[in-house]
Amino acid sequence: MYLSDNKEEFLKFPQILYDGDPFYTTKSEDVSACKKLFIVKEGDKILARAGLIYANNRAQIGFFEAENNINAVKFLFDEIKNYALQNGYNYLIGPINGSTWKKYRVTLPSENPPFLLDNYNKPYYAELFEQYGFETIANYTSSVCRNLDRDYSRLNKFEKIFEQKGVKIRKFDPNNFERDIRKIYEVSIKSFVNNFLYTPIEFEEFFKMYEPVKSFLNPEWVLIAENEQNDALAFIFGFDNLYNRREKSLIIKTLAQIPDYKYRGIGSYLTEYMHKKANDAEYNNIIHALMHENNVSANILSGELYHEYKLYGVKI
Repeated sequence: MYLSDNKEEFLKFPQILYDGDPFYTTKSEDVSACKKLFIVKEGDKILARAGLIYANNRAQIGFFEAENNINAVKFLFDEIKNYALQNGYNYLIGPINGSTWKKYRVTLPSENPPFLLDNYNKPYYAELFEQYGFETIANYTSSVCRNLDRDYSRLNKFEKIFEQKGVKIRKFDPNNFERDIRKIYEVSIKSFVNNFLYTPIEFEEFFKMYEPVKSFLNPEWVLIAENEQNDALAFIFGFDNLYNRREKSLIIKTLAQIPDYKYRGIGSYLTEYMHKKANDAEYNNIIHALMHENNVSANILSGELYHEYKLYGVKI
């Protein structure tokens, strides 16, 4: 085995690794944040790859992909570890492509299929990280709610409370896409600022992340709560699970609210509002996606476990 840093080979490897996989979607990757690219090869065959990223005084393993070959991955991680050590870093986390705004964490094996925009990887990735000695530094879950046909009397109480506070809920306006994405951005940066591994993000970069969803965005499932001055207080971002052809399934990707005691409970209000709306539209289930185990949003949602995810760290 030997190392290469050929960028073209680095970018092509996922297409080779996931060839024929119905859940893999070809996408462009911006690896400009990587200080160095690492590719493990044996002859002409690529066995593993990753990029080393320095962000917020942390060394990160980003853009990780690999065959189920612990020797190749050990070789890869050893080289990354040594390079990071030489540059003054003594702790390595991954997989994370620079920040939690981008692709990060490992999805654990599951009998449940991926959903649209799920974190997707080979089922043996967790084992590769753990065999090397990485330890879990954060846990995440996705849960599925199937009991949509239930009592929504609590919603009436929410409506009265927030109506008195001048709160209104409206649908996302595709004709003002940039304006409403900015509203979502403003709530997000206030809501997530205390989240684990949070890093600031400029609106231009945030907008680029959301621009691709324009093609399948359904304003019925993207709701924004505003006050009388039209300031955004909270939002809930959902979309149809296009991977599920057997039943009507909705994904709630993000729920966020500004940290203002006056509007405490507005996240629960939006969640209840969305659940009833989906039930009225005869949806079979809702998947609440990719929630940190300590996230307040996770605590106001109910449902059965659908997927688990881990983020890893190791002292070097």
